[in-house]
Amino acid sequence: MRLGIDFGTTRTVVAAVDSGRYPIAVFDTPRGFTDYLPGLAFSTPRGLEFGWAPTDQESRLALRSIKRLVGSLAPDELVPGLDPAPAALDLATDYLRFVHRMLFEQSNLDLSPDEPLEVMAAVPANANTGQRYITVEALTRAGFKVMGLLNEPTAAAIEFAYRSLGAIGRRSPKRYVVVYDLGGGTFDTSAVSLAGRRFELLRSEGIGALGGDDLDAVILDVVMESLGRRADELDISTRSLLLERCREAKETLHSSSRRLLVEVDGLLPPDWHQGKAGQVVIDAEALYERCAPLVDRTLALLAKVFSSLEGYGIDPNNPRELGAVYLVGGATAFPSVGRALRREYKRKIQLAPQPHAATAVGLAIACDPGAEVFVREAATRHFGVWREGDGGRLKLFDPIIPKNMTPPEQEPIVIKRHYQPAHPVGHLRYLECTEVDEQGQPAGDLTPWGEMLFPYAPELAAVQDLGELAVARCDGLHGEQIVETYCYGPDGSISIEIENTTRGYSRQYVVPWRRGLR
Repeated sequence: MRLGIDFGTTRTVVAAVDSGRYPIAVFDTPRGFTDYLPGLAFSTPRGLEFGWAPTDQESRLALRSIKRLVGSLAPDELVPGLDPAPAALDLATDYLRFVHRMLFEQSNLDLSPDEPLEVMAAVPANANTGQRYITVEALTRAGFKVMGLLNEPTAAAIEFAYRSLGAIGRRSPKRYVVVYDLGGGTFDTSAVSLAGRRFELLRSEGIGALGGDDLDAVILDVVMESLGRRADELDISTRSLLLERCREAKETLHSSSRRLLVEVDGLLPPDWHQGKAGQVVIDAEALYERCAPLVDRTLALLAKVFSSLEGYGIDPNNPRELGAVYLVGGATAFPSVGRALRREYKRKIQLAPQPHAATAVGLAIACDPGAEVFVREAATRHFGVWREGDGGRLKLFDPIIPKNMTPPEQEPIVIKRHYQPAHPVGHLRYLECTEVDEQGQPAGDLTPWGEMLFPYAPELAAVQDLGELAVARCDGLHGEQIVETYCYGPDGSISIEIENTTRGYSRQYVVPWRRGLR
């Protein structure tokens, strides 16, 4: 069975490949039949459990938005708030094992007990290398065979094109679609080419921590303010439960709503209610005004994508060339989002029929050989290293893999750097960023990858702990030739080999750092 899996912040959605159709998996759950699995973890007497709340009295909500949480941590970093605390990669793996089990035991998919599950997975376009690594590694450890990794907006563009084949046939003037993807934890907007059923990511912008969760947090702040309290007075479990109540209330809003009702009964001390009978009433327009700065940030990046299209030979002012501004992600249902987009883009706006499932369906189409889909992604972040400037100052940023670099077909990009060292030990400080400013310095959303050490001096080749050695310039290394080789894979993975070609020894690394020596 081939599947598209959208491991989401609020919902995980699975779509199957079935003889040219791409049905969404439906699960039998305590809340009835649902077409998603929630990103919730509960602390129970039996250990950590996922999905919906267990019925026993001793269980409590321990975590919400598992994907967003693990995406903010290094793979081996411990998850805060849990005892015992698992590593981020282990938590993601355990959750995806739950998804794997639910597919076999409580879904409508016709699966034999030992049937292998081949999957195409997705990550936010703005995801850093660590998030991509965790996604692939956790899926693999959970029992899935990962066929590939796509950026979420690209997958949504594939779903859009599949449903609109009549409108964007070979003679159609439609050249591209711009995806506006506001999910539970992240925002991405991307321009994707539609020409010849070849889906090429042209331009992408995103915010790694802006989504429905942030709208929920605004609602929670308003609730607490109306009670004369602050959100930081809540313990982790109560805050998580209240945020879920805020999310549920938010999802009842529609364009004509005038107020929002948030149930707080049973979660807060009765004296906090101040006679409100366990229910807080919020004026909808006042809430939209509070959320406006978040929405405005997404519109600014959408405009930035449009302004870049002339560089690809596309006229952004020609409506005939644009398939749509395609809205996907559960948080696009928030009324002020649609209102702001319609005000700016009018008839260009098209809402996905199932905004929360569009990515999963696009992934299923991408892994179906019969669909004859060709996908080519581009780097969505700058990946580089600090270099030593004149006089020994560590001030220069070398963007080895620049943002929007596109690999040829589905082959990796290979980039090399050659130099003679000035120190016995190389201290290579790697970084990912969404922008590089006019001075060539990293800007925007920064993800430092720490320090990688390499023995430039041959007498140190076998030394494992190089961090204790002094960093001093050495004039005796001019005969040593160093070559750095970077391999940027189609799935966004980065592997590095650093070699002293004069002496014939090297070390290999994979981001996040795992080292081999030969």
